[in-house]
Amino acid sequence: MTILNALEPRGEQPSVGSPPSYRRLLMVALTFVVVFVAVRVAIRPINDTDYQIYRDGLEHFWQGQSPYPVTGYVLPPWATVILAPLVNQPLEVWLALTVTIFVVSVLDQGSPVALLLLLHPIFLTLIASSNPEWIFIGTGVWLLEATPRGVGRGVAWVFLASKPQTIWLLLVFDGIVALRQRDWKPFVVAGGWAVIAYLITPMPPQIWIQRGTTGLNWSLPIVYNYGVIGALLVTAFILVVRWQRRNDYKTLGLLLSLVWTPYVLQYAFTTLLFAMRKASWLRILVFLAGGIGLAYLFWRDFHVNEQAGAAGMLLLAAIMAPSNVRDPRGTQPGTPAFSLSAAAATLRRRLTPHPHADRGTRTV
Repeated sequence: MTILNALEPRGEQPSVGSPPSYRRLLMVALTFVVVFVAVRVAIRPINDTDYQIYRDGLEHFWQGQSPYPVTGYVLPPWATVILAPLVNQPLEVWLALTVTIFVVSVLDQGSPVALLLLLHPIFLTLIASSNPEWIFIGTGVWLLEATPRGVGRGVAWVFLASKPQTIWLLLVFDGIVALRQRDWKPFVVAGGWAVIAYLITPMPPQIWIQRGTTGLNWSLPIVYNYGVIGALLVTAFILVVRWQRRNDYKTLGLLLSLVWTPYVLQYAFTTLLFAMRKASWLRILVFLAGGIGLAYLFWRDFHVNEQAGAAGMLLLAAIMAPSNVRDPRGTQPGTPAFSLSAAAATLRRRLTPHPHADRGTRTV
């Protein structure tokens, strides 16, 4: 049970896929406001490079011009429309939204102990970058968990598709599930938003496509640094350690997206922190300590061995992240994806002869 679910009246806990009650929505909104105000007052930016790029692009948009002549601006039209209201807000507001979305989504969908992950090097690079990545992805994964069907799912897709390189396999997996469920509303919502945004964004269509597919100088994904063979090996490892929790396709999509995407930087790995939101305090501490150690070893030198540290964090998350759904055997969300004790018990059963294995055989 998450901390905000506990606010539901006794005997009225929401079932999977059911819309949240008005009482819970009110508590989420109040928590969001309180956290946002506190963070807005306290936070201090480290640099504003990405912020200035996005702000310049949004200013062009509001002036009726294409945002894509701004160097580095590659947001798709539907993301530009989402971010446009923040054009005149200072960087502190953008950062406060980033932190607040993470904090409240963890309180709503996870465990308070997961807030320790605010200290993880991945999250610190997110804040240092001034990139609005988590405003899109954080809102998207939160909505996808809170409203997994219907209109809410479609809105989640819009936010997630704003930075598709980070979670593209999650979108593919959830789209397949929606088709199997005959859940058509998300396709209408996401498709309608994309078409409208595309039509009102002043630009020749080919400019955005060209800017979004230009050559890359440096990137962190497995396939970019270790090739297809390396990506296949990492994929096999992830599937093996998560085989007993393979029904949690959303976490699997988050993990595999970072293997096969063509381009992400450190802050995109914040999805790994969200995948850990329901982990036990011990697993949170191990994951946090491992991340700090990997960052110390590999993230100190600019563009030298950063990909090794990111790969280590990805593999560690694959091992440590719990399943966030109830499986057919009735296992509660939060069950570890890989348990050493369970693996040892399975090995003992395989190696120990069954006491009745030879019953029925006769010697002559």
